[in-house]
Amino acid sequence: MSSISQVVKEIVTSDPCTLQCILSDIVNYSKLSRKIAPLVSEILGRNVPPDTVKMSLIRFADKALKEFSLIRRDVMYILARSSIEIRTGITIITLRNTGFMKIATMIPLLTHRARFIAIMQSLLVTTIILDNEAAEEVLRKLEKEDIINLQKDYAAIVIVSPLEIMYTPGVISCISNILAMNNINIVHIESCYTDTIIAVSKDDLLKAFQVLSKYIEASKKLMLSHKQENQ
Repeated sequence: MSSISQVVKEIVTSDPCTLQCILSDIVNYSKLSRKIAPLVSEILGRNVPPDTVKMSLIRFADKALKEFSLIRRDVMYILARSSIEIRTGITIITLRNTGFMKIATMIPLLTHRARFIAIMQSLLVTTIILDNEAAEEVLRKLEKEDIINLQKDYAAIVIVSPLEIMYTPGVISCISNILAMNNINIVHIESCYTDTIIAVSKDDLLKAFQVLSKYIEASKKLMLSHKQENQ
């Protein structure tokens, strides 16, 4: 049977906004405990007073803040050494894997001619992100039934990071959270070695670039400040 602490942790971690407020240390634990106490009681099948929930919340927060401070420092160190590139005029094609087989022989040539290309394949579908001109070549080889979804004239933001990103947890989560908190929709995201590729609409491109650029610059200043303090 789950304990009160386990249930509280599950509730908090399933709500990104609440978790972010806890990690930012801006939570009124009395109000939060009163809010989630009925849900904790329902899950456990017995009455759990808000004061008991509050103690579990505080214990969770203490542990999470310590762990997050270490993760956040590592993430900021990665972002501080990252750069941003932009690709406009991008088409996103999601097709059945059977359709991908029809154009598979084109890929080597496209990697040389296309301004931009990224491919992600799952068990049943393949998503190809490439420039509008190269996309037209691909689309001419496909039948209508091959294509599951087609999104034309989008934009791609490529965040180029140091090698350490491959071994550092939380970087992609941080990036996606920054965009979500600024109401920027991620149409497609994938990680390719040290590059993080994020497809967004043209309307969101400028805002996304500005937000991420500011965060990267802030990370650089913060890491420089930490370095100076330790000297």
